[in-house]
Amino acid sequence: YVRILGAFYLRLVGKPTDVYQYLEPLYNDYRKLRRKSADGSFVLIRVDEFIDELLTKEHSCDIALPRVPK
Repeated sequence: YVRILGAFYLRLVGKPTDVYQYLEPLYNDYRKLRRKSADGSFVLIRVDEFIDELLTKEHSCDIALPRVPK
């Protein structure tokens, strides 16, 4: 969970080159995470799914992410 928290922080404040350099290798991490959904239940996702969300979506964990070039 610390790795995911660090990845989320880097995505919020990092430069686009640093974001891609440090987050793309995490696509190879297939460990499971428990994520709390809006209705209060927990959903199992994998680290690579969360990293994909950070790199491709505009919102994550109900927070608007800064835009990064593709």
